Amino acid sequence: MMSLGGALGALAVAIGAPLALSGYYEMQIGLVVIAAIAIALLWKTPLAARALGFAVRALGAGVLALVCWFNWENVRAYREGVRVMERDFYGVVRTKDRTEVFPMRIMLHGPINHGGQLLDPEYSMTPSTYFGPTSGYGRVFGSLPPGPRKVGVIGLGAGALSAYARAGDEWVFYEIAPAVVKIAKQEFTFLKQSPAKTEIVLGDGRLALEREAPRRYDVLAVDAFSGDSIPMHLLTREAMALYLKHIKPDGVIVFQATNRFVDIVPVIRRLADDAGLSTAHVSDSPSETEGPEYWLSSTVQVIVSRNRKLPQAPRITEVATPAAQRADLPAFTDDYYNLIRILK
Repeated sequence: MMSLGGALGALAVAIGAPLALSGYYEMQIGLVVIAAIAIALLWKTPLAARALGFAVRALGAGVLALVCWFNWENVRAYREGVRVMERDFYGVVRTKDRTEVFPMRIMLHGPINHGGQLLDPEYSMTPSTYFGPTSGYGRVFGSLPPGPRKVGVIGLGAGALSAYARAGDEWVFYEIAPAVVKIAKQEFTFLKQSPAKTEIVLGDGRLALEREAPRRYDVLAVDAFSGDSIPMHLLTREAMALYLKHIKPDGVIVFQATNRFVDIVPVIRRLADDAGLSTAHVSDSPSETEGPEYWLSSTVQVIVSRNRKLPQAPRITEVATPAAQRADLPAFTDDYYNLIRILK
């Protein structure tokens, strides 16, 4: 019965809840149902223990009322100000408009900000959030030689990185969550306004790259690590070999290492060292309090390259520091990785 309950619970959460509920409400619903069942069972208290049973029932009713109120407040806060909410197997995607200081629309995947767009038409294609001009991404795109670029991006988010796209460029976005693709097209205009040729490949980024012939990217952005669920198969020795297959000899890989919970910088450094690659660690902490720059986020990004030409560009070297090393941390592979060792 325990095994059956576990299987039914998994089906309910992985399949039933995304189909029936637009947000993460199953825990609140479950708590209320459990509390109601407990009160119903306590109602059958034997006569000899009626006094005690009455006290327990009263306590249970109080707990149920408290649970209902607390969960209602959580649900209300969760939905407050939400424009659109979409759920699929990979989570809940929401958008909110923020009006303080400068109008901004953000995408939330679970509790994590996955980029946004300034709502003023004059600034709609201005890089913001994790992709400002002083971030690692901004410094890489500001240091690339002139001419058309081929750019691959693992992790679409709101599509905000395409603010750096130019006419003649080719941009390919790899995104695993259908809800993210739908919301990016529906709520944000980065892809519509982009002067570059854009393509979205729906599915796991690594599996898609494994199926494709070498793309010869000038820049491959691996932007899938800002959430609370880290796709570790994108941070292994085998994954790094795959990325190298898809970039030009002088191309670069830029890892988004900004994360509240884990420190992936030494993981990237170890993989780069094992592959004989150079690294540049760019930590950016904007502090503007007004204008569109208010929405620039603090970021940590790591630039990895076969050669030192681009990482040695002045815009990068003026702020870059060596990526952190840890002698006790082995290279992560498809057969071994350890999240506990990199927890913050």
